Amino acid sequence: MTADYAFRISGRVPPALTAALEPLKTVETGADTLLVGPVTDRAALHGYIAHLEALGLELVELRRLPAGDDGGHGCPCCGRAGAGGPAAIGAMARSRS
Repeated sequence: MTADYAFRISGRVPPALTAALEPLKTVETGADTLLVGPVTDRAALHGYIAHLEALGLELVELRRLPAGDDGGHGCPCCGRAGAGGPAAIGAMARSRS
């Protein structure tokens, strides 16, 4: 049961940490950073949260992205279909900008 999630991190994620966050893709918003990517199960979700904390990043929001047909437009971050599409990512990016 893989689902796409968006993790909102307070502030900017330093470029040196982006490789440590793969397979999550980075999307910078006004003042925060979104990390978007697939989460395979509950254990993986908790693992991501623990990893963010271990890196000293402040998680301020976690959202499961809606699944479904996005008209053939994949996630603007990773290109995966069913990732909530550009509208879902864009709305989340704007919600705290």
